[in-house]
Amino acid sequence: MTTTINDISDLARILEEHPEWVDKLFSLLLTRETLDLPAALDRLTELVNDSIREQRETNQRADQRMSQLTELVNDFIREQRETNQRADERMAELAASSNERLARLDELAARTTQLLANQEGRVTNLEEIRVSTDRRLTSLETITRRMQGQIGLLLGEAAERRLQGHLDVVLSQRLNLRRVTILKSVNLGINRSLADQLEAAQDNQIITPGQHLQVRLLDVILSATDRETAAPLYIASEISLTLNRNDIARAVERAAILEQATGVATQAAVIGGRIPPLQETQAAAAGVHIILMEDLDLDSDDAGE
Repeated sequence: MTTTINDISDLARILEEHPEWVDKLFSLLLTRETLDLPAALDRLTELVNDSIREQRETNQRADQRMSQLTELVNDFIREQRETNQRADERMAELAASSNERLARLDELAARTTQLLANQEGRVTNLEEIRVSTDRRLTSLETITRRMQGQIGLLLGEAAERRLQGHLDVVLSQRLNLRRVTILKSVNLGINRSLADQLEAAQDNQIITPGQHLQVRLLDVILSATDRETAAPLYIASEISLTLNRNDIARAVERAAILEQATGVATQAAVIGGRIPPLQETQAAAAGVHIILMEDLDLDSDDAGE
């Protein structure tokens, strides 16, 4: 049967009578790219949805990480404030400066949290978010390390003032030593004889200049005699508000350098306000002695021994 098409109306009528011809007509009139466009659009939509979902998951992980960091910062702030309350005249003079740093730390944590909250639901470049977050974390960690260093110095000074010169007595009792002498402390410079030994060790290339500096950065160095063996030894100590694995590692490393430089057996110790159970286990495994501030309280009987 022959079908004659004179105008568009005839074409429309014929297609209504033969709907199975519509697809054939489309395939003749449209390109393959045009016909595949709906499927391509579906795939693109799926990719966009996947990207949005991944971005939201990334933001959630960043929120969790920042929440954990904020919690750690808040714990540190609480400990710092408690320390300020217990501190003596020396710490009171520095309270204004410390509170200013804490305020800046609070502001930075709040600004970072707000920034992450505002990013929820937005499709942004993942690399830009990572770089921005890392930069803020690095800044926050730098401020924290500086404050911990200052607190460690204050803690050491407070410990020595509380003991009123009896640090050697306390450590001799805790570590079973005799003839304990302080060669370096937070309040005192390094003993001249020990300084000369370190200089000679560096000159003779027994230790490097960097290792020499590490020993000079120790908070407390003692010389003593082992009560049981009568052998001479040194005690290399690090001081920190809350003792962590870095304090333990530094004490071990610097004790080893001091022993290498002098040829005298050296034991590592850490002195602090508190130590978490995990770090206490790590210190014991590394052979590091732990002295807490509560251990440094002497009654009159102890001081007189």
